Amino acid sequence: MLRLGSFLILLLFAWSESSPDQSSSKATQLIRVSYGLKDNYEFLRILNSTITNRGTEDQKKYFKRCIQHHIESEILHLQMDLGRSYAELRRTQGLLIKLYILVLEDEIADLDVELGRLARLANGKEKTETKLYLRLGYREIAVAKQKFIIGKNIRPYLYLMKLQELAFALKSLKQTEKYIVLLGLLHDSVDEFDREARSFAGLVGEVNRIIVNDREKYLKLLYDSQFDSYNAISFYEGVWKQPDLFELAQGIPNFDPKYERNPEEVKPVGEKTNTNP
Repeated sequence: MLRLGSFLILLLFAWSESSPDQSSSKATQLIRVSYGLKDNYEFLRILNSTITNRGTEDQKKYFKRCIQHHIESEILHLQMDLGRSYAELRRTQGLLIKLYILVLEDEIADLDVELGRLARLANGKEKTETKLYLRLGYREIAVAKQKFIIGKNIRPYLYLMKLQELAFALKSLKQTEKYIVLLGLLHDSVDEFDREARSFAGLVGEVNRIIVNDREKYLKLLYDSQFDSYNAISFYEGVWKQPDLFELAQGIPNFDPKYERNPEEVKPVGEKTNTNP
């Protein structure tokens, strides 16, 4: 009888000890998911203006899918379905890595060509700041290339580290865009650039005033350099307003396989389930 009583006491003690551990594990998981969602939002934000202003149709399609998975992860987080929320969070990061690589390859090539074109325009008629802007522009491209290579070569499962390097590369390219706009105002314009107009609003005004050819291109570069959207609602905000999560049930070839959390929840509004055998 004494042995049975001791056993029951030990069992009760073990149960009481396990409960705080489970609570602690749940809290740890909640913190991990919350921080992960915050990180993912930042990676989406950095990419957003580039896709909105200069993205190809394929890039926009892939970006929409990344945002949709991010929204799904947020929903699961609010429902305290932390395991599946974390899985969706990781899935979003994996897709973002693919998209960052595609975007960076295009942006590095395009901005390199644009700097070269402006360097040829400036040849023989350099102004005080010309060499400075060219040097700074090429420096930022060199930094972007270095970070791009580092990000691609980090171990595949270290998603966060890869994205941090790739995001740094894209931010460097946004600095290059600003120098391209300044060079355009100096050498691809019809009038003298007002060097006192250094604020964002001032630069927008100068582009509209003295750049005739490719004005919209320069404005998009300028807005992107400020993480802003030119003449349009940002792509990210547009998807949040109409997320179309039912599209997740259809895969995107070579990018993202289909996903269904609950088939009933991913159907478009108004579509009924066929109950016939």
